[in-house]
Amino acid sequence: MPVPPAHDTAASVFLSDHLQAVTEALATTQGQSAVLELVLTSAGQALGTVAGAVLLLDAASQSLTPFSAGPDASLWQGGPLEESGPVRDALARRESLFFADQGALLRSYPELEVRAAGAGAVATAVLPMTLDDQLSGALVVNVPAPHPFTEAEIRFLRILAAQCAVALDRAQLHQTLEDRVAARTAELEGERAALDAFVAYKESVGSESDVRILARQAVRVVQAGLQHVSAAYYELEDGWWKARVWSEDVAPEVAAEIQAGVPEDAPDFRDAARSQAAVFADGWNAEANELPSTDAYGAVALLPLTVNGETRSLFAVGTRDARAWNEREKALVRAVVRGLGITLERTEITRQLQARNAELDARTQALEAFAQLTQDLATQSDPYEFVRRAQEVTLSLLSPGYSLYYERDGNQWRNRVQVGDVGHADLQAFIDAGPPVGETPSIDVPWTTREPLYQDDYARGSDTPPEMVQHVQTVASLPVFRHGTVVGVLIAVLFDGRCWTPTDRVTLDTVVRSLGLALERAEQAGELRQRTEQLERSNAELEQFAYIASHDLQAPIRAVTSFAGIINRRYGAQLDERGQLYLRQIIDSGEHMKQLLDDLLTFSRVHTERHAFLPVDANVVFDTVAQRLQAGAPAAQVTRAALPTVRADALQLDQLLQNLISNGLKYRREGTVPQVRVSAQPDGPMWRFAVTDNGIGIESQYFGRIFEIFQRLHVRETYEGTGIGLAVCKKIVEQHGGQLWVDSTPGEGSTFYFTLPGVD
Repeated sequence: MPVPPAHDTAASVFLSDHLQAVTEALATTQGQSAVLELVLTSAGQALGTVAGAVLLLDAASQSLTPFSAGPDASLWQGGPLEESGPVRDALARRESLFFADQGALLRSYPELEVRAAGAGAVATAVLPMTLDDQLSGALVVNVPAPHPFTEAEIRFLRILAAQCAVALDRAQLHQTLEDRVAARTAELEGERAALDAFVAYKESVGSESDVRILARQAVRVVQAGLQHVSAAYYELEDGWWKARVWSEDVAPEVAAEIQAGVPEDAPDFRDAARSQAAVFADGWNAEANELPSTDAYGAVALLPLTVNGETRSLFAVGTRDARAWNEREKALVRAVVRGLGITLERTEITRQLQARNAELDARTQALEAFAQLTQDLATQSDPYEFVRRAQEVTLSLLSPGYSLYYERDGNQWRNRVQVGDVGHADLQAFIDAGPPVGETPSIDVPWTTREPLYQDDYARGSDTPPEMVQHVQTVASLPVFRHGTVVGVLIAVLFDGRCWTPTDRVTLDTVVRSLGLALERAEQAGELRQRTEQLERSNAELEQFAYIASHDLQAPIRAVTSFAGIINRRYGAQLDERGQLYLRQIIDSGEHMKQLLDDLLTFSRVHTERHAFLPVDANVVFDTVAQRLQAGAPAAQVTRAALPTVRADALQLDQLLQNLISNGLKYRREGTVPQVRVSAQPDGPMWRFAVTDNGIGIESQYFGRIFEIFQRLHVRETYEGTGIGLAVCKKIVEQHGGQLWVDSTPGEGSTFYFTLPGVD
């Protein structure tokens, strides 16, 4: 062992160089033991010490753990920090203590005398080690002879204690980092193992949707990854967790017990189900969980499988080793169960989609039935026929049975419509007699509550004597509404047991609602038919009256005008001027009346003297009309474009063109040669004709009025006529399924448009 130089300057240089060497060595030293060994060795080399120790402080337990070197290890023992001694005082005061000889140490701490007996140490130094104001322990140095510590030695020891604290902290950080790396490596290995297991599992299950088949494959995957475990899959049934699938290594007595079921409130099962989190029981209590046959298992894991926030099943893994589950095992089991859970969720989503599709299909069937139910409303007047169709639709969507439709008749329910045989003669007689109101719940309840009544298990004897309905299993009763009022109850009775599903209820509700709408529309259609028939009768009577009136009035009018003419010829010279004026008015009025009656007769004949609609060449009809009209107006220009062949009554088309063209010639402007041109162009299945003139035109506010019978815009003195021609035109066009309208500019002319059907 080197001996430090006696000279103070030389000693100071020696200690400084030694401290530099120690600092460099500590910078590359790793591990707590290596740091402490280096510090104590360096102190001995620098001061020639016999022994030394480092007492490390555990802040949590407030206790000291010694690390010593040399024969005086027994003097510096670990233990609770509250025990008196120089180390506790140095740490409490955060001050270094120096004792030049053993007497000074024992005078301050006499309790050390027993431990100091036989110890070689004479001088002692106790230095607290701190880092960032945190205590980490104490450095103790013993010198074999009385030794007053020099300033250089004190500075050396204090710096050495500080360097020791720094090196210990660095070693601790290095160890923590290594631990974290190791933990992360183990975690990654566990995740990789879990991922491998999950991939293998996903490949094995494929698109399988049977939960128990998936569970069997999950059991095999777990056993392949953890060969020392058993596994089982449980489902909850009536408060018991019952095993549905288990691994082949499960003993027969265990299999029988887990098949029989575990109570829902068994502690570990309950905790896993309620928390919806995995329970890894490192110490399995078979008795507490009411599975005594499983006492051979030392550790068990229970992992819940949840769907829509509800624990549906549990996956259990057990090992016969009494030990804790490591992270790799937990990760692998979680990965496999997570895959099973994902598949269960997918299966549940598929089930929900199937249920929704079934509901949509049911709605579609019901709506299609409704469409068929109402497709001939215009011809169907019997409301009970719609009820019968609704009953047929209902029974077609359900299992065998029959359907009844009741309406209230005083204090009895009357069966108005029945589809299907009730299966019992006495029951049929009871139904035909009319069940009493207030004593027949299957009818009373939906009638009064306005809500459907679904009976999955029909209460025999509640409506009828029980011996009549032993074959009846299931009943649904639905109120039928018309304009918001209950008018009847439709009942579906099934001979087979059935739980009314949401799809069933949607179907029946849709059919009955459709029935209510059909009844309302049938009622409206009936009222419309009655009004139409009344209007048709009224129109026929009016047309007949017009025809008779115009025809029968011709004779008296002719007599009046004829005798007035005779008077004028024979006695006109004998009348004064006023008498001749009166006579002319009688003759003119008679002629006008005759014209009115002729036009009225023409108007009525449009309806009464119709002919078949046949292909008619409009060019030929126009040419005939134009030749006839030009004879009375030779200066007028009446022309046409190429006209189509249309399906029409040729005589009425002649009259239509005659009226429109003659109007164009009659209402001409002064000083202008009248021009009328007829053209046509296709308009879908129709042809749109245009009759254009250069006459006086019509103001827009009269566009509708001119087509009304006996409506005139000018007095007879200006333009002759009765105001019935355009009304006749309108009636002709409408009888052909077309429309007639006008567009005009006053002072420029008018265009009358009308449409007629083309020839296919």
